[in-house]
Amino acid sequence: MKKTTDTLWKTMVLLLGIGFIWCLSLPYFMLSNADQDIISVATINRLGRDGNVGEGTAEEKMKRIIKIVNDLLNIAESSDNLPPPPPLKDCKAEMQLFQFQIESEKGKGKLKDEMIKDLRADKLRLQLAHMEKAPPLMEKKEEMVEKVQPLKPEEKNCPLPPMDNHPECMGKLKWLSQMWESQPCYAGYGVNGSVCSFVIYLSEVEKWCPVLPCRVPLSKKAEAGSDYAVVRENLTDLYPSLEKRSQFRWIEQRIRSMERVWVEAGRSLSAKYNLKDRKAKQILVHPGVVTAESKAKIAEAAFNGGPLGELVQWSDLISTLHILGHHVYLTASLPDLRHYFGVDTGGCPPFHSNPNLIYTDIIGLRQIKSVLKGSWFKYRCIIRVLDTFGTEPDFNHISWANKHKLASPFGRLNMIPLQFYTMFPHTPDNTFLGFVVQNQLMSEQSELFKSNKRQNQALVYGKRAEFWKGKTAYLDVIHKYLEIHGTVNKRKALPNYVKNHGIVKGTDVQALLRQSKVFVGLSFPYEGPAPLEALANGCAFLNPKLNPPQSSLNTKFFKGKPNIREIISQHPYAEAIGEPYVWTVDMNNSIEVERALNAILNQTIEPYLPYEFSCEGMLQRVNVLIEKQDLCSSAVSWPPLRALQVVKAQMSCKTACQKAGLICEPAFFPHLNNANILAKNSVDCQTSEFSASGLVFPAYNSTQHCWFQSDPLLFSCVRSDESLTRVCPCRDFIKDQIALCKDCI
Repeated sequence: MKKTTDTLWKTMVLLLGIGFIWCLSLPYFMLSNADQDIISVATINRLGRDGNVGEGTAEEKMKRIIKIVNDLLNIAESSDNLPPPPPLKDCKAEMQLFQFQIESEKGKGKLKDEMIKDLRADKLRLQLAHMEKAPPLMEKKEEMVEKVQPLKPEEKNCPLPPMDNHPECMGKLKWLSQMWESQPCYAGYGVNGSVCSFVIYLSEVEKWCPVLPCRVPLSKKAEAGSDYAVVRENLTDLYPSLEKRSQFRWIEQRIRSMERVWVEAGRSLSAKYNLKDRKAKQILVHPGVVTAESKAKIAEAAFNGGPLGELVQWSDLISTLHILGHHVYLTASLPDLRHYFGVDTGGCPPFHSNPNLIYTDIIGLRQIKSVLKGSWFKYRCIIRVLDTFGTEPDFNHISWANKHKLASPFGRLNMIPLQFYTMFPHTPDNTFLGFVVQNQLMSEQSELFKSNKRQNQALVYGKRAEFWKGKTAYLDVIHKYLEIHGTVNKRKALPNYVKNHGIVKGTDVQALLRQSKVFVGLSFPYEGPAPLEALANGCAFLNPKLNPPQSSLNTKFFKGKPNIREIISQHPYAEAIGEPYVWTVDMNNSIEVERALNAILNQTIEPYLPYEFSCEGMLQRVNVLIEKQDLCSSAVSWPPLRALQVVKAQMSCKTACQKAGLICEPAFFPHLNNANILAKNSVDCQTSEFSASGLVFPAYNSTQHCWFQSDPLLFSCVRSDESLTRVCPCRDFIKDQIALCKDCI
């Protein structure tokens, strides 16, 4: 009985003390923010008399209040040595009290701890207020007394620790409370104006203050996660970085809509392959195309019928890196980059200046160079450049491009060609990154696919009205067989029979594809993701031929692209898939179009999705590239040399390898670039020389004179010289995963 009564007595003392402090602190805040000459002396005297604090200035009163808080803390934190209260004479009342205390006995320790935390928090806030200077006199009477602002939500559960052994903490807190909005980098660390956010920053980033209870310092978090990459079970930790940047709004929507599928794909890949013992990488992701400084406005146009291909690829790359267990840092502006690398941060420390990998695009690469100046070179070999249509070696090489007048605003970057990551596997000199095809089979509603009955309709591939221009005769032929639907930004200029749905969400496009029998290409846009989405939803694709073949040499769209690759249809990758899924036709040949339509309407096709464009396929491919592709070393380490197959031909190595059922692998060029290796492959060089005058070396002529490449940036799979026989490095590949050889996993 005595023990429980003592506990109640201490509890009552603490509650009275907290209430007492609250009553006294409210007038202080009013006094410190108003013109004290205007407030009457009588009011001040009454505050002193009623509060029992005594007369004096507001500063003196505050010192007394803080002293009282310290006394209460000493009482709360002391051992059970308080004298017991007088015994209760009323036994009935004592029994009621005893019953109440029994019910609350379990929580008494917790209550005491919470009171101590509250007292400490009150003390810190009073000290911060004490350090603030009173504002200048205000002319208007209604501005004299500052309104009391409610606590920010995060402060309600933010028990502040004792400041022992951190003598500089209070001064730093005061400075940050006044200056946190002066530099954008503070917001990047989560500072939002609350006392709690100030303490978190000053304890976990700059180490001036004690760490809040239940918080783990950033350095320890990094250490805990830097040893091994663990496949994640959700994308939750990724969303805050996306939400605070409007440039990622469309990307965030796509990632959220596919979270379940990514998680399931990660589990599936983990079950098939050993994904343990992988080092977690620090990875910077900087899509320059979405930055305001680029003036591309691609992020804004995404919701108004603008191109989505690049945003799709960025969305899927970010999801992939996160699911694979790496630490992903997102930047979307030049200030973001400066903050990340610690350049001109106005006193903020660098966020993370030692990444293991950097993913950007050509615009972003130039922005990185502008921020880092000459020091960018130390990051050169870890940079991966997302490049939709690819960059060929001669356009990439500064001296060669200048000498041969290969003008391109995107060329002359002097990177290793394999550092360019493409949308489709069309340029073997570059690395195929790809993206994920979103389709109904990827969701929990996959049963709806089987229950949907296809209508006698076609959906046209083209969101902008100008894509339809000059295609009326072609559409008239299709309209004889099918009802035609569109998702076009403008109704005007469309044939009257077209049922236009306007610009719709991706899920609505999926629904239209599941209802349709044919997805109709208009010859533009080139090489987008939509035709593969159609196939994945069981809808055949009508793929227009391009005659003559189109490239940067004769087509406005490709002009300035750093390659001269020719395409002979709207979608070369889909063309390679072929019938019965893809029907490549001449739009101007009505007989050919009708033949394809009759064949499509008399067949039933199952949904088809190449593995390399599934979530699991992308996870597998990117994981292998992160773990194996080392572009900082000159030695051939991956793909393994046992995958090399040498082919000799008087054509490009791309074509020669394809004819052999293989793919050209530029990583093997350095291995073949010497006479001894050529001799082992039945090439007996009578004479030889090293030269940087050509793009087809190693090669030899009819007299067995051999040329070897002296500049490794000029190795090329795609160039040919009819007077020379090329020695081509080829390899096999996994079906529907062309980026990986059979021994590469």
